[in-house]
Parts: sequence; structure tokens; C-alpha cells
Amino acid sequence: MNCSNCGKEGAERLVRKGEEELYLCKECYERLLAAAACGADADELFSEPRCPECGCTYGDYMKSGLLGCPECYRVFGGELMPEILRIQGKTVHTGKQPLGNGKLFELTEERERLRKELERAIRERRMSDAERINRDIRAISRIILRGDFGEADDPQ
Repeated sequence: MNCSNCGKEGAERLVRKGEEELYLCKECYERLLAAAACGADADELFSEPRCPECGCTYGDYMKSGLLGCPECYRVFGGELMPEILRIQGKTVHTGKQPLGNGKLFELTEERERLRKELERAIRERRMSDAERINRDIRAISRIILRGDFGEADDPQ
């Protein structure tokens, strides 16, 4: 027998949805149980898209404000992105950054990037590149040491 939900062969579980009988494969049956744990109504089980990992729906998210698992972000991405943009103001996580103009942060990040590039140049025996990169690292380090970033990094 084929699964009433996904169409795969090997459906072995019988579930009643109102007057209708559904035959479910093991995976769909487990999703049904997970969906029931999210508080989903059995009559509405197959009426809206569900996360294949946890069985939650976008409606479950709208009720609780919580997603069931990381896979929900991929499954409901189209619906979630406008919500995330409205709430967070952006849809890409950039990590924590210092207050103010962040110039010290940018210089420190650039210095770290150059140090990795220097190591790669030395490994590859590109000595002229290594010398140039090392000069750039020293210049950035002097700026950081002097605190010469232009505007103050600390807003007041």
C-alpha cells in the first residue's frame, strides 16, 4: 500500500482523519506524532506544509513564536524572511560589533586577516608578498597603538 501523504510504498499505519482513512509510512507516521506534540489538530495535519524533520507548520510558528528545529528555517524561509526582516531589521546575522564607528574593530579584523595571509605567503615562499603584508600589519598595529582612528570609537 502507498502512503497517503508522501506516496511511498510500504505504508503500514492506518490513521483516521474525520471520515477518511489514511495509510502512512513509518516516516510520515513519526511526523504525525511530532506534529501532534506541537499541538496540531489531526484534521488539519496534511492541509498545510510541514517541516519534514519535526512536523511543525508555519501556523504552529505563528501561534507559539517558536520553530521546531533548524530545518524549519529552510522549509518556511519564504514566509519567515519578511517576519525576521520586520522584527530584526535584517536577515543576515553579522555578529556582535562594538558601538560607535567600529573603526578599531575593523582594523583589528583586517590585521587578523593579514596575519593569515602572511602565514600563507610564507608557506608558499612568496617573500616579496610576505614583506609587503608584514609592512601593512605593522602600519595597522601603529594606528591601533596610537588610537588614531579618526572619530572616537565610544559614543557619548
